[in-house]
Amino acid sequence: EQRLSIRRETIRTACQRVKPPLTAREKMIMYGDLVVDDEHRTIWCPVRKSGTTSWRIVMLILNGKFSSVSAALDHVMHHDFQYITRMRHKYSKRADVEYRVQNYTKFMSYREPLGRVVSDYRQIRMGNSAFRQKICKEVVAYNSKSSMNKGQNTGKAETNAWKNISFPHFVNYVTRFHGNRGKSLDLNGHWKPTNLVCHPCHIDYDYYIDLERPTVTDDSSFLLKVFAAPQWLKLPKENPSGTKTKYTYLSQLSATQFQRLLSLYDADYEIFNYQRPNQNG
Repeated sequence: EQRLSIRRETIRTACQRVKPPLTAREKMIMYGDLVVDDEHRTIWCPVRKSGTTSWRIVMLILNGKFSSVSAALDHVMHHDFQYITRMRHKYSKRADVEYRVQNYTKFMSYREPLGRVVSDYRQIRMGNSAFRQKICKEVVAYNSKSSMNKGQNTGKAETNAWKNISFPHFVNYVTRFHGNRGKSLDLNGHWKPTNLVCHPCHIDYDYYIDLERPTVTDDSSFLLKVFAAPQWLKLPKENPSGTKTKYTYLSQLSATQFQRLLSLYDADYEIFNYQRPNQNG
């Protein structure tokens, strides 16, 4: 518990230095995607590619929908967030939302930003879903019309097939709103900066789970006790992309692409106390 308290204070201190101002739109939407469990007085901010599978399983078991990890996992793999309540789907009155944000136990998990982007790219390439095809078409369309690719060795992305989409193509698409915080709110949640998903400098979370730390299993187990979860409930092990894998992909970027990508997640690096990487490790 002391370790988690220190982490919370470290994030609070970082927020005092870099606290991003809230746009009017952010003030309206920042609570909407929070997951709420009224019975356990719990709020979770899900960040894609940052332990969402594990914590969806926890929420499903806590709310009584499933009685085993395997059954909950199978459901999550096929039905995403079904049976998990988002704040915007349950409460329309601002007072109801703010009461819960102020009084419930709030937590979130996160990981190293560029490792998250690499993980997204690799998973989408390997997947076979409507989401994958949608992103494929958008990446191709953006790279086909974008002037930023002139003179860059990104290769061609002319057909709607992932085999023709390189990691630089993907990064061009992910960073297309470079320098525009308002527009970045519209990024897909799989790679939207964590501070734009959970707003940790404006929502005072009680617990932060850092997936890159060797203590992640102990930290998560402590949180399960806080929520009075069944003793048999153990979280599936998270496997963030290894450092070598991450740099294999980052090394494919031009210096400009790398800096644009790093800039997109600049606040995340500062808030969550990660060292900014060099492009080649």
